[in-house]
Amino acid sequence: MRRPAGDPATPRPSRPSAARLAPPSKWLTLTAACFGLMMLYVDLFIVNVALPAIGQDLQAPASLTSWTIAGYALMIGVLPMGAGRLADLWGQRRVYLAGLALFTVASLACGLAPSIALLIACRVAQGVGAAIMTPSTLAIVTRAFPPAQRGLAIGIYSSVSGIGLVAGPVLGGLLVQLDSWRWVFFVNVPLGILAIGLTTLAVPEARDETVAAVDWLGLALLSAGLFGLLFALTHLTERGSQPVALASALLSGAALVAFVWVEQHVAWPLVDLALLRRRPFVMACLSFFLFAAALFGSQPYWSLFMQNYWGFSPLAGGLAFLPSTALIAALTPVAGVLGQRAGTRLRLVAASGICALGLSFLYVCVYVTWSGAASSYTAGLLPALVLRGVGIPLVAACTSLAVMNAVPVEKAGLAAGTLGMARNVGTAAGVALLGAAFAAHVDAVIAPPQAALAPLDLAALRVAAAQFIAAGDGAGRTLAEAAILGGFARLALLCALLCGAAMGAALLSRDRREDSLPIQAAAVAASVSRPADG
Repeated sequence: MRRPAGDPATPRPSRPSAARLAPPSKWLTLTAACFGLMMLYVDLFIVNVALPAIGQDLQAPASLTSWTIAGYALMIGVLPMGAGRLADLWGQRRVYLAGLALFTVASLACGLAPSIALLIACRVAQGVGAAIMTPSTLAIVTRAFPPAQRGLAIGIYSSVSGIGLVAGPVLGGLLVQLDSWRWVFFVNVPLGILAIGLTTLAVPEARDETVAAVDWLGLALLSAGLFGLLFALTHLTERGSQPVALASALLSGAALVAFVWVEQHVAWPLVDLALLRRRPFVMACLSFFLFAAALFGSQPYWSLFMQNYWGFSPLAGGLAFLPSTALIAALTPVAGVLGQRAGTRLRLVAASGICALGLSFLYVCVYVTWSGAASSYTAGLLPALVLRGVGIPLVAACTSLAVMNAVPVEKAGLAAGTLGMARNVGTAAGVALLGAAFAAHVDAVIAPPQAALAPLDLAALRVAAAQFIAAGDGAGRTLAEAAILGGFARLALLCALLCGAAMGAALLSRDRREDSLPIQAAAVAASVSRPADG
């Protein structure tokens, strides 16, 4: 990392902080950090179950309501790097509290949103708050415990993700079914107030005196480039929007090129571009990006299919994911141990997990295409969910190990942030790409000329089918069912292809130093292995 002339390499002396004079109980600090982490995990998964109710209440198609997931995921994919630098400069507790307060206020605004546009805007603000919180939670836990106890603390910290994974979809379904989708956001308000009080009392302040500045220009260029790319993916297949989408893609490409140039010349770069010369690091991050695009990107559409097409209640839609989420929560610790013992075969273990996920998507594609309107959860999605519940822990644990083995110990934090960015940007890209693919298929199937249907009837069918609803009767309903089933099968096939590409990248991520470099992934796994279903 380049420093300004005259800047000493050694840390600047600082006055003793209150945390050094009277540290609170490390276990109370762990509880406070885990409380905030639980809110982030639950909130990411709880909204998936509420998507059908949101679309019906606010009269929005699936391609638009899915941005309540994509906008949130994009923020927690792009901003944590800058937020981490702010925490180093201004204090981890102070920045964490600011993010927690924003997250709580934005949750209230989401619950009150009268339109889909305002809801997406509030979800983006909520994602900003989550992005500010994300890098601080693990740092708070790491600083609170001595090295001899750090593994235990991080193990407890990591298990919170499994609890959030199980609780999110079930809690979301229960809240939507009992009252309204708005309660999936309102529930964060009292929890956020409690977390703010607990953090104020239990978390000591800490900062990194060696960090001098935040690369604001780099952060702005990276954000603009990724936003433009996702906008282009979303609108590329829409009629009349191709010129705008192409212009957005070109502008995003220019912004990303400018970002690379800035990072090469700025004194305190947001991303250390030297890491991009390490093939194992790049391939592992690329693999995780593609994995996230397939898995997390498809999650909103699974919920919409089960609730709007099959007629599941919100609670049943949440419980439907339980076989997979329970397996993930139970097998994640085992996968971590297996990954540590794999040595040079680490990439093979990760690739086998991705293969299992790809086969689950391929099974769904073949089953839905073959069974058609007679498809069912027990024969269709349940086997796929069980298969992915076995594969996902292998990918999450082994990819983080592969990334950390590919970088020096002093780059562990930056590597973790980069892998987290790959996961969340992949999620947003997957949601946008799959939504556009589904919408394009529906438009192609429900299109004139249809001898038995008038143009107005076709338009109504198309709007309903975009939300996975088979409206109408007779020939119209048959046409809508064909569009929905064919579109869902196409999504599954695209996800299987993404998994194939991810598996190829994982197989190329071997590092000859796998057995010699210190493995730091135990601390990173909690921040990158965001569980999958909900």
